[in-house]
Amino acid sequence: MFQVASRSAHHHGVPEPLNLSMSHYQSPVAQKLNIPRRLARPSFSEPSRDAIARIDPALAGVPLEYIRKMLAGNANQMIAALSLLTIPSSLPCAHLPPTLDVPMRPTSQMPDASAFPSHVLAILSSRSSSATPTVASFADKSSLPASATIPLYPASAIVLSAHCSLLPPLPQGLPASGRRAALTLPVIPLTIPSPETFALLHAYLHTMRPDTLLAALLPSLASALPPMSAASSSTAPAGKLVYVSQFSSDRLLRLAHALAGAAFQRGGPQGAMGALMAHVKLVNGLWQNVCALGVFDAELWGVMDLAWEVVLAAMTQVNEKR
Repeated sequence: MFQVASRSAHHHGVPEPLNLSMSHYQSPVAQKLNIPRRLARPSFSEPSRDAIARIDPALAGVPLEYIRKMLAGNANQMIAALSLLTIPSSLPCAHLPPTLDVPMRPTSQMPDASAFPSHVLAILSSRSSSATPTVASFADKSSLPASATIPLYPASAIVLSAHCSLLPPLPQGLPASGRRAALTLPVIPLTIPSPETFALLHAYLHTMRPDTLLAALLPSLASALPPMSAASSSTAPAGKLVYVSQFSSDRLLRLAHALAGAAFQRGGPQGAMGALMAHVKLVNGLWQNVCALGVFDAELWGVMDLAWEVVLAAMTQVNEKR
């Protein structure tokens, strides 16, 4: 089983925190509740070039920036390929097999073979924050209750390897069947700090859509968030914040005001802070997984920072009105 460690974070890594004037305000609510003022950065590390080359020898020596842009450009193809497959969303732990035979719906416009997932991740909660990422056997799942339900996520090995510097090399995927009526996908148990939020990171890595991620983190504000410009995102240099750069400090404060209002509407004066704490837990869970897997995409970190700023500012507003 893969185990991904929850590593301590340091402030000298990259990407840098958002440079927004509202970032300098003090949040008495955050201090009172012992919530970090900012999301800490882990030490930077690059994904393994050897792991990428093992998956696709043609990518040996190709710059990571180009590989990531190529994968982002293939996102629609990956979505189309996934729509042709019937993969269970979860399985009981006792019935978790080493491989899944996945039926493929016939179509007149079959996506390229590279668009299909190569593995299925079975997501478990890590039990130790000090463990080092290691590969072990499927026997490790025997420590879980047989009735435990394990969520499953189809994934592309090349996508994960291009973004996740702390993910151990995935076992070799199985060759596609010549008849293309089904795929046999290895099932990889993967332990992470926050299984509940893995769907957010999984979707982002395969689509590279910061607008969709921010809307998922702040769903009550989704209609007020700007869409992503496809043209600008495809031409942006590595490490450049494109989507997040649209948000001025004033705009963030307006979003915080709207979030506080939504929290009051949902939970009333007594439950508003609890509603906002659910946002804190969501962003923090995503942050834990990003750190544990070693993902250093600048736009991803920008979205997490932005959501964190908005939530803390909303908490301050709610506290002032109580």
